[in-house]
Amino acid sequence: MIQSITSHSKPKKESMLLNIGFNIIVPYLLLTKGYDWFGSHLEDFFQISKDDTLVDSIMLVIALSFPVSYGLWDYIRRKKLNYISVLGFVSVLLTGGIGLIPGATVSMFAIKEAALPTILAIATIVTLKTKTPLVKLFLYNPQVIQVDLVDQALVERNTTDQFNDLLKKCTWFIALTFIMSACLNYILAIYIVKTEPFIDMRSFNEEVGTMMALSFPIISLPCMIVSAYTFWLLIKGIRQLAGLTLEEVLNQSNTK
Repeated sequence: MIQSITSHSKPKKESMLLNIGFNIIVPYLLLTKGYDWFGSHLEDFFQISKDDTLVDSIMLVIALSFPVSYGLWDYIRRKKLNYISVLGFVSVLLTGGIGLIPGATVSMFAIKEAALPTILAIATIVTLKTKTPLVKLFLYNPQVIQVDLVDQALVERNTTDQFNDLLKKCTWFIALTFIMSACLNYILAIYIVKTEPFIDMRSFNEEVGTMMALSFPIISLPCMIVSAYTFWLLIKGIRQLAGLTLEEVLNQSNTK
């Protein structure tokens, strides 16, 4: 009989409320309302005029520091490196860089928004032929699924090849979510962010804030739906090919 393989340590769950607050709500408020709230105080502190872009640059840095700080805090608290959060961290830094670099354009911003998910889509497909395919990081992950238990059951039932075919199918679905994200990011960026940062930094900040707020319902939700469907396909396949129940498949240390 196959024995359940469980994890001895229970990593802390991520707070969805804090995630949305630090990554969406606070940056949005600072980018769209930050100057009205703190602009005059910062101008007095630095002794600069209203036409100076320094205050707007500071507000951009402060706003983007919240998702960066949250990612670092979450890693320290849970002792778990979230690769998606790392990519988000890089994306935030690039967003800030584009807003602060002299001569940067909104076209560069739109390309940046589409570049990271495009790279992920390509990497997901390319690594399928390697020993460490990214689909195992995104879906078939020991933090969520009892991988050793499933692998053992697949070997016993001689269904490993069929399961590998299932992983390939899931890989294409995951790549599809990244392609969707790239396309929607680009469309949203060129539709909303129209003010060149070197012309009007304040308007650029407000438009970036608006895009960050809209990215969740317009981009994240559709991608989450596709990802959830893909995960459902994987679990369904594991139940059929490995003969395990849902309770046996899921890592109970992360479901309590």
